[in-house]
Amino acid sequence: MPKPHSEILVPVPHAEGSWNMRWQLACPACGSDVVDRAGYAPDHEAVTVHPDRDEYDSPLGTRGGYVRIDLECGEGHGFAFIVGNHKGAEFVGIVPNV
Repeated sequence: MPKPHSEILVPVPHAEGSWNMRWQLACPACGSDVVDRAGYAPDHEAVTVHPDRDEYDSPLGTRGGYVRIDLECGEGHGFAFIVGNHKGAEFVGIVPNV
């Protein structure tokens, strides 16, 4: 059963008084916090940047550009971390690799 979103992307304590925010990404399938690039591919294969087009072609269902990072947990579950932009609003999502 997939993990709830509150258990997938969780804040990590950081230096007090700092505006920097760090987040730990866990596998949405099993909750493992051992996550790395899918297949340990070179960066240019694991991370893709899609230009800003006024079409709904993002895996998040948004218009605009997006960055896709293909990831895999230590148990072998594959998924993608997506950061998208739609008319100035930023969206973050996690989608299974199919």
